[in-house]
This record gives sequence, C-alpha cells and structure tokens, in this order.
Amino acid sequence: MSSATLRSRASRREAGVVALSAGSMLLGAAALLAVTEQLTGLDVFALPFVASAAVLAMAPRAPLARPTAVLISYASCAPIAVAITAAAGPSVWTATAAAVSSVVAMLLLGAPHAPAAVCAAFIGLTGASPGYPLHTVLPAVAIVLGAALFSARLLPHYDYRPSWHRCGHRSAVRARSTAARS
Repeated sequence: MSSATLRSRASRREAGVVALSAGSMLLGAAALLAVTEQLTGLDVFALPFVASAAVLAMAPRAPLARPTAVLISYASCAPIAVAITAAAGPSVWTATAAAVSSVVAMLLLGAPHAPAAVCAAFIGLTGASPGYPLHTVLPAVAIVLGAALFSARLLPHYDYRPSWHRCGHRSAVRARSTAARS
C-alpha cells in the first residue's frame, strides 16, 4: 500500500471523527434547548437557535461562530425586531424589515451571525412580546454558547476556540477612515 493511500484513509477517518464530534455538539445543544423548552415553557427550541448551534457545530472556527458575534448579533437584532414589530405590527413585510435592519446592524457592529437575522424575521412575523429578547433569546443563546464551550472541552476533535474579538472590527474602522480621507 502506498503512503498516499494510507494518508487518504487517515484523512477520511479524521474527517469522520471531526464530523461525529460536530454532530455530538449539535445533539447536545439541541437536546438542552428541547429539555429547557419542555421544563420551562420558553420557546427556546426555535429555528434561529438550532441554526446557531448548527453553525457553531459545523464551522466552529468561522468568524460568525465567535461568541462575541453571537452575543452582539442577537443582543442587537432582537430589540430592533421588537421595535419594528411594535411600530408596524406583525407581517411578512415587518419580518423583512426586521431581518434587513438586523443584517445592517450586525455588519456595522462587526458581529455577523446569520441566524440572528432569522430571529429578527421570526419576531417580525409572529409579533413576539417585548420581553422576548430577555426571556427567550438570552437563555437560548446562553445554552447554545454553553454547549459549544463545554463540547470544546469534552470532545477532543471539536475545535471551538472562542475568540472574543469582533469580526472585522479593526478592518471596518480602517476602511471607514480610509474612505473618509478620500
């Protein structure tokens, strides 16, 4: 057997182990969300939060998986969506406005996390209560981030190394100052 064949088998095996670790992290996060919903009645097992767990499971080193990106994105998007929904009432148009406003806010804040835009659209569509960011979003995000951080310690092939820096913050500031000088 050639060394290339052995490396190929080893890399497939390693990919399988990494995939199982990611699946285990997602299973843990989804199970915690489900149990929390069953025990508390809070709507934490919702698409945005399961999507966040999937992002952290599949792309743990990506900028959108950084804890800062997750925290800042949800902390900005949910209140924006609540305010837009309070002003316009729930509808598909409100959901659209909430999602678009959230994407703009995330990019300006240097904290992109796509599932937070889904959360904003959900709020705009359903007309979630003004307390939704605190009584649902906050616990759900804490569960997802907690599961990722715990999985990184427990699962040797789950490579979640949390960076608390905002995504592209320095480069965005640099780009704005360069544009201002032009």
